[in-house]
Amino acid sequence: MGSFKGQRLQADILKALTIIFQREFLNSRYIKTLTIHEVRLTSDKRIAKIFYSTYDVNAKLENVEAEINKHLKYIKKMLAQKISARIMPEIIFVYDTALDNANRIEKLLKGDQ
Repeated sequence: MGSFKGQRLQADILKALTIIFQREFLNSRYIKTLTIHEVRLTSDKRIAKIFYSTYDVNAKLENVEAEINKHLKYIKKMLAQKISARIMPEIIFVYDTALDNANRIEKLLKGDQ
């Protein structure tokens, strides 16, 4: 996303989702533990991929994804109230494996297997 408006919208979505997860999901098992790493909008701004991880080391990815999907409509509604976009992009949550990969590489380099 090269345009200034696109970059601004990506930043707004990231900020808004972080606030939503912290304030609206206090009783959630997994959503309150999510960290948004990056938001990528398509060039037409209709789809936003949300790259996330969780700091709950005991969380199983399928349980986290199930909880996200369970609350997806509510997350979208809250996001639409917090950002100013002509068209609300469809949001797709994608687990970010970069941290897992970095940790695995670090273990290999240290000789821990």
